[in-house]
This record gives sequence, structure tokens and C-alpha cells, in this order.
Amino acid sequence: MDKLKGTVTELRRGKSVSYNPKTGTSVIHAAVFRLDGQLVKIVSSTPLVIAEGQDIVVVGRRRAKVFVAYAHRNLTTGHEGHEGWATRLLVTIFVVTAALWLGSLMGGQYAVVSGIVFVALGFAMAWRSLEVVQALVLLRR
Repeated sequence: MDKLKGTVTELRRGKSVSYNPKTGTSVIHAAVFRLDGQLVKIVSSTPLVIAEGQDIVVVGRRRAKVFVAYAHRNLTTGHEGHEGWATRLLVTIFVVTAALWLGSLMGGQYAVVSGIVFVALGFAMAWRSLEVVQALVLLRR
């Protein structure tokens, strides 16, 4: 986990809105910018309070040429945000539990295969949630 601090330049923003009749509307906010020369990407379910020329701190991981920020703090405005972890962790627990229950009803080889797949996906999602929590702890130090 790395921490970067600097001034925002070349800011580009995006927003994705989707609607599902069962779950309602969901909005994903994204920003890509340079932080003292390093390309940074932030994705969040809450609006990003970042503007050109502001000083921010981001915590996350380098992925190839892009620094993916899990948590951020705008030093100019004091606003803090993160990728989100609680909902992802709860949904992961629910989906893995439901998949294992359904797999036990099916029985046989289908149960084993579906169990392995959903446990692996659940582990990956839970790991990402823990990384976001770790980023928040590091950001607040």
C-alpha cells in the first residue's frame, strides 16, 4: 500500500448511472488526474470533491502506469472519501452463503464446482474490502 501527496493537474471526471427496478439507481463517480506527474484513478459511490490545483493525499496501489486510489483526502477542503468497503463485504457474505446453500441443495459435482467458484470470488471481494479499510487507516495516520 502506497501513499501519494501532491497537487491535482489534468483532472478528468466521469459518472456512470444505472437503474435496476429491484435495487434502484446506483451512481459511480470516477476521476483520473495527475498528482505531481503520477497518473491517479479514483472510483467512488459518493461525489468526488476534487478540483484542479488542489492538494490531496491518496492511498492505494500502483497498477502498471496508473495509481489506483482506494482512499483520498483533499487537503485544501478537508473532504475525505474512499472506494467503499462495507456494502461490498456484506454483499459478498450474502452471495457466498446463498451460493453454498444452493450448492448443497444441488449436490454432486455441481455443488463442488459452484462452491469453489463462489468462495474464490467471495475471497477476492472480501480482500478488496480489507484493502480499502487498510487504505483508510493509512490515510488517517
